[in-house]
Amino acid sequence: MLRFYKTQEALIILVGCWIALFSNSGFWRVIADNAPPGILPGLSYFSAFLCLTIGLISLVLLLLVFGRPTRILLGVALVVAAGTSYFTARYGVLFDTGMLTNILETNREEASELLTVPLVMFIALAGLLPALAIWAYPLEQRRFVAATTHRGVALVVALALIVTPLIMSQKEIFSVARENQQLRHMIAPLNIIAATYSTIEDQLASPPEFHSVALDARHVPATEQDGKPLVHVLIIGETARASSFGLDGYTVNTDPELGQRNDVQFFEMRACGTATAVSLPCMFSVQEHDGFDRSASKNEDNLLDVAKRSGYDVIWIDNGNGCKGVCARVESRDVHTLSAENICPHNDCYDEILVEELRRTLDTVTGDTLIVLHELGSHGPAYFRRYPESFRLFQPDCQSANFTDCSQQQIVNAYDNTIAYTDHVIASAISTLSAHTDEFDLSLVFVSDHGESLGEHGLYLHGMPYKLAPAEQTTVPMIVWLGSSSSYGDFPGSSCAADKHRASLSHDNLFHTELGLLGISTSAYKPELDILSACRAGSLTAATVRLNGTTL
Repeated sequence: MLRFYKTQEALIILVGCWIALFSNSGFWRVIADNAPPGILPGLSYFSAFLCLTIGLISLVLLLLVFGRPTRILLGVALVVAAGTSYFTARYGVLFDTGMLTNILETNREEASELLTVPLVMFIALAGLLPALAIWAYPLEQRRFVAATTHRGVALVVALALIVTPLIMSQKEIFSVARENQQLRHMIAPLNIIAATYSTIEDQLASPPEFHSVALDARHVPATEQDGKPLVHVLIIGETARASSFGLDGYTVNTDPELGQRNDVQFFEMRACGTATAVSLPCMFSVQEHDGFDRSASKNEDNLLDVAKRSGYDVIWIDNGNGCKGVCARVESRDVHTLSAENICPHNDCYDEILVEELRRTLDTVTGDTLIVLHELGSHGPAYFRRYPESFRLFQPDCQSANFTDCSQQQIVNAYDNTIAYTDHVIASAISTLSAHTDEFDLSLVFVSDHGESLGEHGLYLHGMPYKLAPAEQTTVPMIVWLGSSSSYGDFPGSSCAADKHRASLSHDNLFHTELGLLGISTSAYKPELDILSACRAGSLTAATVRLNGTTL
């Protein structure tokens, strides 16, 4: 008779025990933080969660792992669980569909920054070694009836491990789960399996028909009104949180250049997502956050398409993060590997390369033009790679992508240096535009895609599920400079801008604010979502545009 310990089911349950105990430290930290006082209540509490976790992991593996690929699939589960566990425990990263999408769309440079020595060592010890041990585990051949029986028995055992604690410790389990909703995204590898299933389901779904937006979009070129061509620059920041800007009241002087200007206005707004893969398409979409469908947005006109249709030349200039499909139908350039002295020292460019490209582009402009500059910004964990040596303003700053090598203050100092460098890039872009005041009607907007956690609440980086994300990841800056634009009076000194400074703003406002700045008339425009509508010498509606003092 086949001994049970030599069955695939026994091996699966053993792997489930290993993963539960050694590849879920972030999960167990939350459980420990909510443990009741006393030895006996504590033992009962931890035993309940241990049985429940082993049961859940074993049940899912028993339903997914069969036959000859068993060892391979279990090895993959061990390695994946170890990797996700490391990021959850170290940075507070939660793995859901949005995070998986973000991982899949991460470029090679970003991925390489995450491959630290501690990560590799942890994956080797908690994932690769037990995965190798699986190949030495004795498994005997079985007939179909025996295999089915053993699988059935194992499923009953897994279900018993789940049901028993739910009955015996129902109050404690449900109480902790209600108060810590992030737990459902923390159990590896169940979090990745669930996210993978949802992602595949979305990919296999039939794409919707392409949806055209604002087919009635139009604007009258300034040159037809004997005016100067309108040039608008939209800078998309990366991972810049509002609370780290001096313009937003931060006590550290992270924006010394913009802070000295009296012609810029700072707005605080809520981001559409906590990761670029979601937030960037949402920012440019006519869809609003509450109903945003990323899959649908791929087959729908965005702000750039509307601007192009209305007659603008549209150019997207990227420093390596990618446009996530937003620039698919307009001219785009990737400048992150250009050769430029002092700006591109390590086969990667600092964001000043965007300003250099802006200078070159302005020399070729002949008509109304929208230029989008997409920064590398403050993307972590290798903050120190985002700014040159001359911008190490706050020291000591963390000079490692592994946060365990640095103190909390060093991490914050490095991040603050990225914001100070972003301040310099924005100010340099404004100066570059100002040199062309006689040639163009100029304006600039900076807005970040999402924020960043720097250790608050034990969290680092970004990408938390939106409903659970802290303000540090969801509150971002918007900075407006209207330069030589003749449609906005004494902005930013006017009360129309000050009234919006602390208003409840979000990325939902960007689409409509940009339509207003570009002077594009369309029925899709909502003046109530245009942050600057009250500043304009007349409101922009579907039928009326005021551009250079002329009513159309």
